[in-house]
Amino acid sequence: MLKWFKKNNKPENSGTGGNRRLSGEQKAAREEAKMLAQKAAEDALKAKAEKVKEAREKAARSSAENRAKIVEEQRKKRAEANATGKILRDIISGRFLTGEGVIAHIPFLLFLCGIFLANISLGYKFENIERDKMKTKRALEEVNAEYKTLMSDLESRLQQSRVEEAIKDLGLEQPLSQPILLEENGDE
Repeated sequence: MLKWFKKNNKPENSGTGGNRRLSGEQKAAREEAKMLAQKAAEDALKAKAEKVKEAREKAARSSAENRAKIVEEQRKKRAEANATGKILRDIISGRFLTGEGVIAHIPFLLFLCGIFLANISLGYKFENIERDKMKTKRALEEVNAEYKTLMSDLESRLQQSRVEEAIKDLGLEQPLSQPILLEENGDE
């Protein structure tokens, strides 16, 4: 058990331990890497210097030019951000009707317009039919009322007491005895 706790004094790999010497290829690669790093650093410095120069030139311009450019840039950003305003302007001006998608679907749009017009005309036609029905219904109610009035007048005139009064005006009297039946002779 104790041997696990003892320090292992054997070197693991004697070929890789300690300092070693670089081969010619490795030295050339290291030099090339250094040169590339220096070149990248110089390019970065040049780019930074150009940015600084541009910033100084921009600061050196007149403030009126800067304000005009800033306002123009802000307007462009607002216009890009405000897509609903563009759509609304297109609709109001009618530019959306000249788009390729709309032009390609003109037959379908004309078909839809025809259907809408037919729907509207049918609505008016059915309204007129309904008005005519109501007029006819009112006229029928009037005729029924007149018919009932005339029938009640006729019924009242056909009562026996009224008939007697009408006959008296003509000078006729109702007989009080029953009528006699005459027999028919077959000889004559």
